[in-house]
Amino acid sequence: MKIKMKVKHLVYIGTFLIAIFVLLSKFIFPNAELYFAEKKIAAGKIEDKQEILELLKETPIESKKWDIIQDYMIDEGVLGGFDIYISPTMQEWGETEQTTIHFTKDEKIPFLIDYVKHAPANGYLVTAAKVLSLFYEKEGDIEKAKKVLYDTSKRFVSENYRYDRNELLIQRIRLTMNHGQFDEVNHYIVEIMESLDRLDLDMHAQIAQIRAEMLLQEGELDQAIEVVEQAIKDFEEGYEEEQEQWGEVDDQATFSELENRVYYDQLKSLKRTLINAHENNSEGKVVTVSGKVLRSDGTPVEGVGVYLRDKINVNRSVSPDEIYQVVTDREGRYEFHGVIPNNYQITLGFHYEQITGWTWSPDMYDWIDVDGSKDVTYDVTLQKLIAQKSPVNQEEITGDVVHFEWEEVEGAAYYGLFLAYEIDGGSISMELGTHIKDSTIDVKVEEIYNTGGGTAFGPEDAGDGKSMLAFTNPENRLSWSVTAYDKNNRVITESIGYRLNEDAIGNLPLFYLKQRELTKADKLLMDNKAEKALEQYLSNYDANPNDSHSIRMIIRLIGIKGDSTVETRDILAIPYMEKLALQSTNPKHAFDVVRYYYDNQKWETFNHWMDTFFSKEGQLTDYEHSIYASALMKQGKHDEASMEFEKALKKGLGNQFVGYWLANDIYRTGLSKEVVAIAKNYPEKFDYEETPNWSYRVNQLIEESKNYKIVQYEQELRRVLDMYFTGKEQELKEWINTTNKTEMKMFIMAVRNVS
Repeated sequence: MKIKMKVKHLVYIGTFLIAIFVLLSKFIFPNAELYFAEKKIAAGKIEDKQEILELLKETPIESKKWDIIQDYMIDEGVLGGFDIYISPTMQEWGETEQTTIHFTKDEKIPFLIDYVKHAPANGYLVTAAKVLSLFYEKEGDIEKAKKVLYDTSKRFVSENYRYDRNELLIQRIRLTMNHGQFDEVNHYIVEIMESLDRLDLDMHAQIAQIRAEMLLQEGELDQAIEVVEQAIKDFEEGYEEEQEQWGEVDDQATFSELENRVYYDQLKSLKRTLINAHENNSEGKVVTVSGKVLRSDGTPVEGVGVYLRDKINVNRSVSPDEIYQVVTDREGRYEFHGVIPNNYQITLGFHYEQITGWTWSPDMYDWIDVDGSKDVTYDVTLQKLIAQKSPVNQEEITGDVVHFEWEEVEGAAYYGLFLAYEIDGGSISMELGTHIKDSTIDVKVEEIYNTGGGTAFGPEDAGDGKSMLAFTNPENRLSWSVTAYDKNNRVITESIGYRLNEDAIGNLPLFYLKQRELTKADKLLMDNKAEKALEQYLSNYDANPNDSHSIRMIIRLIGIKGDSTVETRDILAIPYMEKLALQSTNPKHAFDVVRYYYDNQKWETFNHWMDTFFSKEGQLTDYEHSIYASALMKQGKHDEASMEFEKALKKGLGNQFVGYWLANDIYRTGLSKEVVAIAKNYPEKFDYEETPNWSYRVNQLIEESKNYKIVQYEQELRRVLDMYFTGKEQELKEWINTTNKTEMKMFIMAVRNVS
């Protein structure tokens, strides 16, 4: 059978097929290729990265291309997102649930150039321009870095995007200032101020910060403080006006609380910083903070995020709005310009592949002190994780001793050994031993049993049996770790870290203690019958006063007979604590008793138990040593206390008890040069806003004393300090409420808040 078809029908069919081919080749196939490419990115298939980059270059579907560039090259901010953030005060995991491909700077630049020229004008465009500008700046092309910010700002034509436009112009001003081009900065500020409304509060706040920093560059600290104080006042007034205006338009509108406004918070932080610099008689000039991130073998680590954060922000999660943020270059170098005098800590952002098998273990009091007098260098060295040898891989131990062994660390003066037991939803870690000289130690199982465990302070605190039994539960899986310290008591490295590939994993430091079986009382506790369990432990103890397991469990549970206060629990527990301290070879249990008598200021008994602690070859931590020195001070042994305070504070970095040392030595020597030196050389470095500036407080005492006869002033100061040392609290309160010596009062109140 023949089928006849007109020529025009053939033309229609041909046209249709061509259209289908064009549709498939131009839209369907590329869209499918990009879909699968994105799946490969998410799966972290590094071998497919080049294919993904080629597809992004060739695809005609711009909207999908922009989406992928946004998700994987822009979305995580100027520095990009990191898998792990490590700082002296915290460790934080990034938001990604699995490892993804990380694109390098050179891979990103062509797509970012395309994006800032052609992608839709929105928040992603702002971030893309900032990222590209940062890349140009790191290459040394400052003019190109400024130009991309300015050119991109002109793409935000609509008034709906004026905030985005101004954000880029502010970034250009800050970049220009960081490179010392102050005349140009002033010109740019005049330009942007002409376009700002009074209620562009964030922009005005940022400009004020920039002006204050420029004044600091010129050594004008007092003027910088005035600029910031005026900016805070303007922000507060503008915020009230803003609320009134929005309230008239929409009564249901919600507002950020003033204290939660990022740039207002930054102004307040800057004011505190500048006033602190003024109090310390600092030059107040801005400086450069720089350094390198290297491995212990000397290899530089490129692409690490470096964040410089003051003590107001160190405990907050890293955000895209960080004032000081850079990434390390090929040599592992980083550099911050225009850093204001303050105390800072470094936070580092790592990708998994950068940190696996390695660790950075800074001390929580490891601060960078910027006083404005000179540039600061702060290098970071990543150390290899310590390999653990025994016990490992869920070994079951039935003997009386556990043999711990690990890899020796070069330069280690001693080691600390830590154990952890599992609870529902996590684990609890306790220190087992410190100042261990060798990379091996044998520990009696009984001493492990005596370590840790939950504590009840009232009937509601009995908790679960797993937590209370802790290491004594033969069914609980235990883990251990070790930390190496140098001769200055600083951490070198540790065994806990990121072991994210087969080479780094090594032995699993897990084991079980199977030396004992659960007793009748233990089983009652595991059945959540804490009161019955306590009665059974007490009965066991009455029958056998040397029953060490019953003693430790009574100490943990006795609080359920109390009134939920620490004081009552301690009174109930102290007879059993003393019994355990005498039985145990671990000096920690003796110091637990020492601390009880310290808190209750029973000095004769305190001294007896300190002798017991030392007889067990106890090594005092910096905190425990400070407690010991404080006890000597309160007993009137001021010369001895002064020597012990010096030893204690040299052990640590936080200087938590420096206020006591100052009080003790003012009592000894008056307002002497030695006291001034202590306050200057041992600043307290806790990270809360109310931390005293002891150097300022001492200097204020000296200034106030000039209004009186110095002998009489110091006599009164000694008299008031003696009230505190000897616990004459009522007399001290009466003096505080009636004295006209403001600075002396402020100093005494700060001393009362020590520790």
